[in-house]
Amino acid sequence: MPYCDHRLVEYVYNAPWSMKTRDGREKSLLRGATRQLLPDSVAWRPKSPYPSTQDPYYSQELQNQGKDLLADRDHDVFALVDRDWLEGATKRDPAAVDRLTRLGLERVLDLAAWLDVYRPELKLP
Repeated sequence: MPYCDHRLVEYVYNAPWSMKTRDGREKSLLRGATRQLLPDSVAWRPKSPYPSTQDPYYSQELQNQGKDLLADRDHDVFALVDRDWLEGATKRDPAAVDRLTRLGLERVLDLAAWLDVYRPELKLP
């Protein structure tokens, strides 16, 4: 993933949106920077998600990680996330997990990891 170098990410993050979409398409800055290096079929193809989220094995792995999280009954994430929603999302057929459920699983797992790393003190009403 060459585009994940933090220096490049920081540079592009700070570039104005008008530069990033100067021709009315997403990734204009990247397309312009590589136009002499890549064939048009690659440079101008539509943006696709990464990872390949159409693969049911990706959803299945998210569900497996969700089940592992559910096994930790005292995890701080459940002060912020509905345990019943997570249980339901982990029980679906992986091939039938829709985009929003997959996104929800990703966000719950990201939040749980963030809580594990930074250990903030949660002050909830």
